Parts: sequence; structure tokens; C-alpha cells
Amino acid sequence: MSGKNPFWNYDYNAAQRNREIVDSYQQANEARLDSQQSQFEASMANDRVSRIQMQLNNTINSHKKVVADYEQRLQKTKTVAFKLAIRSNIFERTLTQLQDQWPDKKENILDEIQRQKNHCTTQEYRDNWWGWVSQNDPSSDNSYLDFPFPDRELKHKP
Repeated sequence: MSGKNPFWNYDYNAAQRNREIVDSYQQANEARLDSQQSQFEASMANDRVSRIQMQLNNTINSHKKVVADYEQRLQKTKTVAFKLAIRSNIFERTLTQLQDQWPDKKENILDEIQRQKNHCTTQEYRDNWWGWVSQNDPSSDNSYLDFPFPDRELKHKP
């Protein structure tokens, strides 16, 4: 009787195989979903890395421009300092030469240098020049940096 009753005709091995098949499908599906989730997360991470890399490159490029501008300004400042140093050296050498040529005028020359130094170190004079310097970018094109006397032929050659 048990052979004719479908409820009693239970094949344990077939049921076990069916459960294993369902379990394997379920595991395969979960593995596929996990794989897709991992791929999605990796894609999101790659997108984020790409975005951060692009921001980094933009920042680096903008900083390169800023550094280049500062280097250009530094070069202009060095040129101005060089011109001022040359000008100062010309005057110092000239004054020394004048003192050596006319020792009797040495005191007069030194007195005049001291008078001009006193005049140029007054607060009003310094404020006036500082105002001019601070409002202008250092540039070697400035006419003030040109030597105040024109070039000329030497009348007395050494």
C-alpha cells in the first residue's frame, strides 16, 4: 500500500539531491551577488580614486603656476637688487677715488656724504620712498634703476 500512496512513496535520495541542487543554486546566486557587489564597490572606489587623482592634478597644476609666478617675481627682485648693488658700488668706488685724488677735499666729501645720509634717514624721507617702493612691483624696467648720468666718452683716460 505504501507503493501506491504518493505521500508514502517518498524517495529520500531524490529529495536530498533536490535540496543539494537548490542549495547549490542558492550558493551560486549568492556568490554571483557577492561578486557583483564587490565589482560595484571596486568600481565606486576606482571612480573615487580617479576623482581624487584629478583634484590632485588640478591642485598640482595650479600650484605650479603660483610657484612659477613667484619664481618670476623673485628673478625680477634679484635683477633689481643686482642693479642697485652695481649702482651703489659705482658711487662708492667713485667717492673712494675722489678722496684718494684730492686728500685735501676728503673731509668735505665725507661731510657731504654724512649730510646726505642724515637727510635720507629722516622719517619723512623714508616714508616717502617706502610708499613709492611698496606700491610698485620690483621691476628692472623702472627708470629709477637707470644710472643717473648718461654714458660719455672719457676725457682723461687712466
